[in-house]
Amino acid sequence: HYKDRRDLVRDLADIMNAEFHRLADAGCPVIQVEEPCIHGVAGLPPGTLMTPEFYVDAFNREVAGLRDKTEVWCHTCWGNPLAQRTRDQVYSYEAAIPFLNRLEVDVLTFETCETDGAAPELIGKQVSAAKKIALGCVSHRTLQVERPEEVADMVRRALRHIPPERLILSSDCGFGRHGMSRTHAIYKMAAIVQGANMVRRELGLPEAEVPLADRRFALVDAD
Repeated sequence: HYKDRRDLVRDLADIMNAEFHRLADAGCPVIQVEEPCIHGVAGLPPGTLMTPEFYVDAFNREVAGLRDKTEVWCHTCWGNPLAQRTRDQVYSYEAAIPFLNRLEVDVLTFETCETDGAAPELIGKQVSAAKKIALGCVSHRTLQVERPEEVADMVRRALRHIPPERLILSSDCGFGRHGMSRTHAIYKMAAIVQGANMVRRELGLPEAEVPLADRRFALVDAD
């Protein structure tokens, strides 16, 4: 039906915007929207039809007016079919960050566990101070559950470049898509909180309760 792919994207943005407003009006406290391939096309040669500039406009059209009603997050995804990588090159956000800064969102998420935490310095320097930053500190691709000490180490490195009031911890991507069991996923989430508690303790901040760390509530017993 559509002769112009850009017209299709604009119409889809309008449709999604209406759906998001219905969610916000129903009381949804946070809406996370997939970033529309900005980092996938940023840095490509001039003349590409779907430019990062166009995708910025399309994204902002999709979330127009939402921040007056709810908190809006943007997830920058590198692909996650069955927890498999979709590209061979090393992930880099460098070319995309100037465009991500123009998105009408409260929080930008980044997949940094896959890069062993190599991106926080770049992200901390270049992402607008008006936005919070969510960094992935556990992998959605591996079944080995990260140790809280590993998470804490990544948090410490991130805090060298990002102030604590702007830092949010997350997984790199979603645990769904048949990539891992619910058991793996819940222990990875517990590791995020346990690792954060280690750093909170060092900073003299209140710690969060982690029932799963209590052996009485554990889903499995190592003994």
